[in-house]
Amino acid sequence: MTGKTADKGKYRRDLALFPIVFNAVGLPIIFLLYAVSPGYYVDPGTLNTVVLASLFPPWWGFAFLVIRRLKQKDVSIKEYIMPRGKFNLLPALLLFVLLNFLFDGYMVVALMYGRIPRMTDLHPLQIVFLLLLVPLTAGFTEELIWRGYLIDELLSAGNSETKAIIYSSVSFAFIHGFMLFDKLIVTFLFGMIAGLYYVRQRNLLVLMSTHVAVDVISYALTIFAFG
Repeated sequence: MTGKTADKGKYRRDLALFPIVFNAVGLPIIFLLYAVSPGYYVDPGTLNTVVLASLFPPWWGFAFLVIRRLKQKDVSIKEYIMPRGKFNLLPALLLFVLLNFLFDGYMVVALMYGRIPRMTDLHPLQIVFLLLLVPLTAGFTEELIWRGYLIDELLSAGNSETKAIIYSSVSFAFIHGFMLFDKLIVTFLFGMIAGLYYVRQRNLLVLMSTHVAVDVISYALTIFAFG
């Protein structure tokens, strides 16, 4: 087996392994919460808080794995995140508008039609957790892993830009679960847009900032809108 073939197998394995771990952590907790709840009902705020808290170990575990691998290549995380070329404002603004229109627009429709339940009567600490800690964590770790690292490694292993974006987007979609097919499709499209921006602009900082903003708005809609 050549080095390039070995690398391709390794990072395709990561593309499958990361979503498997996320679902292996989150799904049993969902089933357990419903199993121990009276009438098999779990308050959406409690469900989201507990499940998202359980995902912090895989989020940061895989992020630190990526940081360690980058360090082995003598690449610092600061160097990796900062723009690797001239900053272009127009593509960054277009990315921000498209991703917010796509995902937060989906959230508005999903909330209006009951596809995603509102979170009500939250404790102030839950609100801080959902509007601050989760967006910062997801924005940093997911863009580092699925847009930066995995796309770069797939390209280094000989994949085309199109294949690298598609593979990373499929993997990214499945870390968000598969029980809502419409959300799966929207998350895949999110990954495609973000991946295309990354291969053209090589700017993880813009991607992370935009991802955080998208998550803050989507959680704020779920908590405060449609009351």
